[in-house]
Amino acid sequence: MHAVGFARGQTARTLAWQLGRQLGYGPTEPDELPVRLRADPRPVLLAVTDLHQAGRGPAHLPSGRPGTVVDDLLAPLLGLPELRLIIETEAPELARTPDALVLTLEPADDARPVGTPLPGPRPEDAVTPAPPAPGLDWRTASADEREHALDRALTTGAAHELLRDPGYLVYGSVPAITATLEDPAVPLPSSLRAVWADAAPALSAPDLPDAQRAAVLHAAAAGTDPRLAEYLRPLAESGPWTTRWSRPSRPAEALALLPGATGSDGTLVSANGLGQLARLALADGQVVASPSSGGTPWQPVALTAVTADCLLALDGAGTLHPLPLATGAQVPMGLGYLALHHNSASLASLPERPTAIASTPRHVAVADGQGRVRLWPLYDIGPGPRDVEPHRTGVTAVACLDISDSAVLLVTGGLDGTVRLWDTEGGDSPPDPVERRAAVPVALAAADTDDAGPVLAVAWSDRRLHLWHLLSGRRAVVPALHDVQALALTGSGHLVAAGHRGIRSTRLDLAALWAREAGIPAG
Repeated sequence: MHAVGFARGQTARTLAWQLGRQLGYGPTEPDELPVRLRADPRPVLLAVTDLHQAGRGPAHLPSGRPGTVVDDLLAPLLGLPELRLIIETEAPELARTPDALVLTLEPADDARPVGTPLPGPRPEDAVTPAPPAPGLDWRTASADEREHALDRALTTGAAHELLRDPGYLVYGSVPAITATLEDPAVPLPSSLRAVWADAAPALSAPDLPDAQRAAVLHAAAAGTDPRLAEYLRPLAESGPWTTRWSRPSRPAEALALLPGATGSDGTLVSANGLGQLARLALADGQVVASPSSGGTPWQPVALTAVTADCLLALDGAGTLHPLPLATGAQVPMGLGYLALHHNSASLASLPERPTAIASTPRHVAVADGQGRVRLWPLYDIGPGPRDVEPHRTGVTAVACLDISDSAVLLVTGGLDGTVRLWDTEGGDSPPDPVERRAAVPVALAAADTDDAGPVLAVAWSDRRLHLWHLLSGRRAVVPALHDVQALALTGSGHLVAAGHRGIRSTRLDLAALWAREAGIPAG
């Protein structure tokens, strides 16, 4: 069984998020899920429980009916040839596939027959539920109050009042809020709907602690609704990570952290889809310069800062470009040599085309499509590169870190869903990967942090960010609101993530993150 969707109280969207997350795609929209499954080489088996209890939100909207889940989500899935679906329902009419195998479970002697409608409430027993009390502290509310408060408010016409309470947005039911916000008749600011659209997929994760729900909502509001973000900031800062700044209007395909940058000082360089560069202040994400990338549009895949005024860029054709950031900036001799070598080799052999790059002050790592990484010395080209082949498939991301004057720690991610570690002193990568998942590592960043030593950040294709303490092997999980294309990690523990939906900087309390994952009280 590849995924189980619990349909009770869910809409087509929130049920699709469940299934996509379990399949390794991340929270996936209903119209996108069949596309992803069609490209999935596995013969997939899914199960959906309690289909007759699906539906949420205002009763007059389609999302409030179980049949909408069938129409918008399950029917398209049933059209896929390599997919099998098990549906549990007490309403046989919801299973609309004529060639389905129907299993009718034998009821107990005192049970009502399968298919008999559930008895409805008697009119004399009907009680109008009380709306939530104003100023309710949702942190101490019961699970039932959190889950059903909005359902009850819809019956009394108080839904808009409840949705204006930021505390309820943090702790309330994600399916109920998602469905209700789709009703244009509910009078709410458009900015709130935009914030929730960004936050809801991440908030729907089943393992998200309460303390981080505020941080997720704050992250979504940071670049869209400053007033809501400021209200949520104190609660968000009580958790192990907090968004420092967000620039949703600045999409980026690649990032490079310039040498000497820390949490509040220094700069990083971003490249958008046209290859246009911007130099951003780490303190607030404001653009401080717009370096030239040559004037010709190009498709960036990766950037790495080789020196304080020279980058190495990788484009979509697998070509390496040394990029001076200022007129007269010197390109290290080793950088020009390795770029020429790889560009010539990729013309002769497609598998040798570079797919990922990274650098330290003394080395540059170039990975390719056949699973190999070449580690080049930057200032002594005589010995040539050291080769390692950590994957049998293409390398999707690489990071490296100097651990001594001569030794380098190399981390790679591959299409095989693994992250692997190798150091030049040991000579070989360990037989077991650091991590293996049913997703693809799309970006890596490593830093020798001030408080925790070497730390590795991994962005996965299912919108998860994993942080590894390399000395102890502890791992922490931070949700990503959108797909991540590039990462940068500073020594002071600030993580910058970039993608099509902008750039976001996050302050990390690394000790608190790993303590929470291990069940140890922070501090």
